[in-house]
Amino acid sequence: MGVMAAAPGCGPGDTRYYCDNTGCYNCDGYGCHPVNPPTNTSCTGDKQCAQNQICTDQGCETTCKADTDCAAGQVCKSNLCVAATTTNPGNPLKCSSDKDCAAGQECVGTGIWAECKNKSDVCVYSSECGAGKVCADGECLNDCSSGQSCPSGTVCTKGVCEPNGTQCTSDAQCSGSTPKCVDGSCTASCSDVGTNACAAGEYCDNGACVPDTRPQPNCSSGAQCLSTQECLDGFCRYTCQSDTQCKLIDTRIGYCAKDNTCRDAAESQAECLSAADCGSGKLCISNSCQ
Repeated sequence: MGVMAAAPGCGPGDTRYYCDNTGCYNCDGYGCHPVNPPTNTSCTGDKQCAQNQICTDQGCETTCKADTDCAAGQVCKSNLCVAATTTNPGNPLKCSSDKDCAAGQECVGTGIWAECKNKSDVCVYSSECGAGKVCADGECLNDCSSGQSCPSGTVCTKGVCEPNGTQCTSDAQCSGSTPKCVDGSCTASCSDVGTNACAAGEYCDNGACVPDTRPQPNCSSGAQCLSTQECLDGFCRYTCQSDTQCKLIDTRIGYCAKDNTCRDAAESQAECLSAADCGSGKLCISNSCQ
């Protein structure tokens, strides 16, 4: 933008800084001069941003509550520091792939609701989830494929209940009894101590009460399984070398899968194990790209 006329009251030696929907400016007795906003650092996950920033589809953006929290050339919109001319502040992008996560974690979920989770909290097969849930891109989500209603804050997408929160993009937009922003919704905070920190169906994850999408293990040792089973990754499984062995045990799990355990047809012939195995815009639900 070209030089603008000096604002009234600005004389030699005085400088006035202001922002409007055309940009930010420093004004003195000689006129107004544009102040360019800093360039966002590109990112694919929060791990690549500074401590007071989050990764968005517009790059690393600083969280804020007021314009004074932002660098020169920026204003606070939707609790993110952005250029004054910006009409659409970035959408959060916690991770795009496992490389955006710490050791021992995986990137699960899709779109802007992807996040890093401990591998022990990630499912691969629907048989690892409790009743009424299926494994969708690493999370045990409620099944709505037959018209079942979804819990509050979620919407039925391709047969599973996914988050549809639009309340927030960062903790800065939450307060009171729900100070944490998780999957677009303000939720209660918690400590990781104790089992009753959160409501039923939730658990404490990184200081916030979130829907419990973790696998539901049924064993910690072989002593908890049948004598013909082994406890593998928290689940009692029949081991095998051929489909025939499995069919003789139970035709419902009549296939010897690649991990040498008896599984049903969908799990033994899995089309996908995560969204990374599917095309753009598709979810991996019950080991099928949808």
